[in-house]
Formats: sequence, C-alpha cells, structure tokens
Amino acid sequence: MKTIFARTLLLTGVGILPVLAGNQVLLRNLNSDDGTPKVLAAGASGQLYVISTTTTAAPQISRMVKLDLNGTRLASIDMAQMATARAAVSDSQGDVIIVGADRLYNGIVVKVDSQMASATTLASLPAMLNAVALDGSGNMYLTGTTSSATFPLSAGAYQTTPPYSGAVGGAAYAFVTELSAAGKVIYSTYFGSDLTQCMGGSFCVGKYATTSGTAIALDASGAVVIAGVTTASGLPTTAGALAPTCFCGYYYGYSYEGYTSGFVAKFQTGAGQQLVWSTFLNGTSVATGVTLNGMALDAAGNVIVGGSASAGLPVELGTFQAPAGAGPASGAYLLKVNAAGTAVIWGTYLDSTASAVQAVQVDLQGRVVFSGYGGAELSLQPTFVARATGDGKNLTDFYRGPAVSSVGPALALTATGGFASIFETGALWIETASPGPSLLSVANSGSGEYASSLGPIELVTLYGAGIGPATPLGGQVEGGIYTKSLGGYQVLFNGVAAPLLYVDFGQINAVVPRLVTGSVHLQVVTPSGTVDGPVATSTYTSVPGVFQVNGLAAALNQDASVNSPSNPAKGGTIVSVFVNADSGVYWPDGSLAPLEIYDASTTVWVLGSSRSLEVLFAGPAPGIVNGVMQVNFRLPGNLTALQNTFAFSVVVGGVAAPLSLIAVAP
Repeated sequence: MKTIFARTLLLTGVGILPVLAGNQVLLRNLNSDDGTPKVLAAGASGQLYVISTTTTAAPQISRMVKLDLNGTRLASIDMAQMATARAAVSDSQGDVIIVGADRLYNGIVVKVDSQMASATTLASLPAMLNAVALDGSGNMYLTGTTSSATFPLSAGAYQTTPPYSGAVGGAAYAFVTELSAAGKVIYSTYFGSDLTQCMGGSFCVGKYATTSGTAIALDASGAVVIAGVTTASGLPTTAGALAPTCFCGYYYGYSYEGYTSGFVAKFQTGAGQQLVWSTFLNGTSVATGVTLNGMALDAAGNVIVGGSASAGLPVELGTFQAPAGAGPASGAYLLKVNAAGTAVIWGTYLDSTASAVQAVQVDLQGRVVFSGYGGAELSLQPTFVARATGDGKNLTDFYRGPAVSSVGPALALTATGGFASIFETGALWIETASPGPSLLSVANSGSGEYASSLGPIELVTLYGAGIGPATPLGGQVEGGIYTKSLGGYQVLFNGVAAPLLYVDFGQINAVVPRLVTGSVHLQVVTPSGTVDGPVATSTYTSVPGVFQVNGLAAALNQDASVNSPSNPAKGGTIVSVFVNADSGVYWPDGSLAPLEIYDASTTVWVLGSSRSLEVLFAGPAPGIVNGVMQVNFRLPGNLTALQNTFAFSVVVGGVAAPLSLIAVAP
C-alpha cells in the first residue's frame, strides 16, 4: 500500500481553472541578485522594466532592470532614494516614472531617464503612493493614502479638511494629485471621511475611517478615475450611484483593520463640479469584505475593477464564469461598471478561498487582461494571467503560473499587444505574437514552490500548455530505470535528457539529472519543436520538499492508513511522510529504489514543537524513483484536544523543507 500511495504523489498538480492556450508565453527567470520583483512597466519601443527591492546593499534600495521581449537583461540602475516601489509607468520618450516610499516612509516620485543614466526624485509627499498615470503632456496623476494634515493641496480643491488625528487614533484619506512633468502640484485634493461604523463597545475606541486609493486611470476627456478600499461610511457618493452607502466599518470579533468596501470615483479636475461621480462596491459579509486591487478603463470610459470579495457583489448572468448558484460565490472577482457609475454591465466571481485579482488592463482590442492568484494551499497560491472579451461573455486565455506565498503577479501590456507579468518568485512571463506551446512554471514536486534553483535528482513538475500529449502518459520503466522520452516528449537540462515520470498537455514530472551543475538551461522537446525554457541555478545540494495532498503532508499513519482530517494520527504514534530529496544513495538517474531498506547516507532531522523529533527511518522510498525519501518519525505525545494539525519541517543535509502540516488528534 505504501508504494501505491507514494506513486500517486508523482502525478500531483495545482490550479484554479483549466489552462486555455493562446499565443506562446515565454518563461524566464530574473537574476536573484537583482532582488525581489515588485513592479513591472512596459515601454513603447518594446522594453520591459522590472523594479525590485534589493537588500544586497544596506540599507534596502530599489533596482530597475531593463529587458527586451525575449527576457534578455539590457541594463540596470539602482535607486538609493527609494526603499520600496509600488507602481511605475513609461512615457512616450522612454522615461520611467516610479512611485513608492523612501526609508522614512515618505511617498516619493522618481524619474529614470530613457538611457538609465540617472534617477531623479521629482516629488516627496507625506503619503503612501499606490498608483500613477500619465497624460499626453507628461503630467503625473497619483493616488494612495495619507493621514497628514500638511498634505499639499491646490487652490479650490474638492476636499480640503484634513483627516482627524487624536490621542487614541486617527483617520486616513485617499487623494487625487496631479503633478507637472517637473513635479510641481497642479491639482490636489483629499478624498475621504472620518466617519465609520463600529459595533463592539470599548472595542470601538480609536477606530476611525481609512480610505486608500489603489488604482488610477485617465479617460479620453482627461477625467481622473480612482478606485480603492474604505471603511468610511461618510465617504462622499453621488446621486444615482450603484451603491450610495457602504457595508463597511469595524465589527468586534472580525479583522482589527476593519471590514472594507470598495469604491470608485471620477474627478474632472478643471471643472467647477470636480467630483463627477462616486460609488461604493459592497459585499454582504463582515468576514472578508471587499478589496479592490486593479482598475482599468475601456474606450467608452467604462470601469473594470478586480480584487477579492465576500458574497453579494452585483455579478451578472451571462458572464464567462457563472455567479452564485453555478460557480464560486466569493473570492476573486471582475466587474465592469458603466461610465456613469450607476450600474454593473457585467461581473463575475472567478475562484473562492483566499483568491484575488491583483491587476487589470484593457488592450487595444478592448479585451480585458487581468492577473491574480487562486485558492490557497498551505501558504502557496497558484497565480494566473487571463484574458476575457470586452463584453465579458468569454474567457479566451488562461495561463496558470508559479505558486507564491504573498501577493499575485504584476502586469503590463507590451508594445506588441501581448502581456508581460512578473512574480515575486523571480519568474517572468512574456507573451509572444505567435501560437505555440508555453512552459509556464517549474515547481518542486514535493512542496509545490517555484523552482528557480534546482538540486541533484530533485523531482520537478513543469506546468504549461501544449508541453505534452492530449492523452496522459505515465512513466515507463525499463531495466529498473524510468525512460527519458515519452510519446516523443523530452525535458533537457543543459542538453541532458531527464527521466520522465508523467506527461500530459499541461504537466510534465521529471527528475533533474544528478550531474547537471552551474547555470541550468531548461528545454522541453515536443514532436512539433523545442520550447525554450528558463535558466535556473544549480544548488549542488538537494532542495527538499514534503509532498502535499489538499494542503496537508502526504502521510501514512502508523497502521499504514492514509492520514487525513477524518483519519488523523494519534499523539505519540509513528507517521510516514515522503520528501522530495536526495538521500545520498547513488543509483543511476531515474532508478527505482529497491524494495530492500536503505538508510540515507545524509543526516535527516524532523523539527516540530520547537524541538527535534524521534526519526525512526529515513531513506529512499522502496519501490519509488530515487529522489523520493520516506521519513518515519514519532509525533509528540502531548497533543491537545483543540489541536487538529501538527506543523513540522524535515531537514535533509542541513537544508530545511518548507513547513508542512499533518492531521492529528490527542
């Protein structure tokens, strides 16, 4: 039974929706020395600009890297004045405007010239800057959140009274600020309210409203549209608004940060009536509320927004993913609101369970391109980029990406009409103009984490579209070794063919050859041609990862039954887990481990409850491909009645696997 159970681990995968293949997407790995990618912008002449946070120098700074549409690194510049970037946009001259924060948490606007020779601070504001847009004259439009009474305002601004600030707390407002190309204030106004709803007696002391602009765009008339989140019941709305009152505030027993509603507001900065319209965007549950992360306008001025929400959004039947009753009723959403802010044209939930849309764009054909992350498994969230028709009736493209542990991907539209997306894992997607198979992600088959570095005989799972046959093929064993070709498909690491365990249209499971070292160029050979993949680094040591099933470690209880919430392990008993790791026992690549028991020749520890646990066996899993270890360890005997999972980490050769959970009972 142990062999059958462990073999099923070789076929695991993740995803929130099936991949819909469109044009080929290139997968590239960014240089880890450049830091953690945060922001992406695209230039009019085919450049990509990735802004990362790097700690290679102290203190923390931001670095911008320029790449071409093949992912080739062209140049870089460090911005010592910017600790963290939040958004960026490129102008028609090839200059890049970046907004973020300095080391004192002031909002700053930095301009990098087209030659990447200088990074000039244009403005510093007492605010968190979240989004930036440009008009044809190079004027910059900003939004974010501020609690400052000295935030710069323009004469005749729509709202001039600052946020309340007191001894036990204060409010925060969104804002709309227009700066000249030289960084001078042209127009600037607060947009917020101190008033909020609160239920909970003394819990409400110090609770004031917070409003934050998260996205900004300009329509054809030059009007400014901002969108964001708020707990302000007094936020101004206009007659006929889609939702004139908010379902927001603070509720005892729920998030300390408050239950938020989304909002969208349109300003005509040069008009007498500056606020053209404003509306809330409400859910119906205080458990999760509404977040609004991305926003874009179509040619008619309609507003497309995305984020995450509880049940109750005004979704519409006929949209590509059916709303409540026939699909997810909460989680990631996408809505199109009309240009007057009075009605939803179409809307849908996409996926539930800790999912969200992070970014939204509208391309020149009026199609909606959006990105985000799906339902969480442990702390990992499968990311995606998708494309829908402008009428919301059809989802035409859906690409599933690397699993990340925090935010979803940044998104930009390229000069060729495709998209580019970056992930905090260091992965970069670039859509080409031609159809073809796409390699989209390379993951540790055990932990599911994105694998930008690879270890010897590590089991890896490649995800994509068209990288394998339509009919799945299981691995073939000849002479006790998995073959290196299935149905005409191969995976090459620096030209060395890898043993294959499984192939299908969207997934390949392979074993990294032991002797592949240094920079590792990954390619997938198909009957119709070779897919050029990313370059990873070799760690020269095993990269351990505990195999997972439904958010828990794939484990056997002491009686050899499969561990699960309905069949938990008892305290003090022995459990078996399976680890993607090199045990140090040398057999040819792709070899099946003999049914005899072999101990690992490398040190294996199991850590849990802040102590080392008793390991009774660690070695190659009998009857499974070499690279899968079986580790038997004893659970603590002092489990509590309220404890239904136990967190542990397996350490192989001094390298710790990501934290895993096992279902337990006292």
